[in-house]
Amino acid sequence: MKTRIISQSAAALAALCMSAAAMALPLAQFEGQYTLVSSTTEPDSNWRYTKGRIAIKKLDDRHVSILHACEWMKSPKEVCSQRYVAQWRSGAIYLQDRNTWHERMGFEPAARRLTVLTQGVDGTLRRDVYEATTAPLTDKALVRRMKREQDAVDDLIDEPAFGEFGKWEYRKNRIEVAR
Repeated sequence: MKTRIISQSAAALAALCMSAAAMALPLAQFEGQYTLVSSTTEPDSNWRYTKGRIAIKKLDDRHVSILHACEWMKSPKEVCSQRYVAQWRSGAIYLQDRNTWHERMGFEPAARRLTVLTQGVDGTLRRDVYEATTAPLTDKALVRRMKREQDAVDDLIDEPAFGEFGKWEYRKNRIEVAR
């Protein structure tokens, strides 16, 4: 009887550990460097990127920063960068609720592909696809823009002008993870 209870307890503990590992896997797989492979709009317009890079870095056990540096097709010299924070909870990744109402993200862990859909104020929809890369970022404009966003995230952590990112709302914008 004792052996059976111990065996069942061990099996339950192993299943729980495997479930916890599986739950942590998407956030760990989400981290990394991504390079732009395509940027398209519907209907067709110049509101797309010619190049782009996303860096996703762990902030703590539940949060990652998402840094984005890009270059506009029509205006390559204009500012083109963003920063976000995403939170892992309840088996899903949620993008911060502030200033993200017009964007949706999807992540394919098997392909290490990130897709960003952005709704324009003019009704256009931009679809940007990024794939994981290990190549160093060498484009001077993207390096400069990425550094600016990293400095902003560092300031956010060191001196949280908008409150601590852990206390922000992460409810409306779930990052869809392909299973």
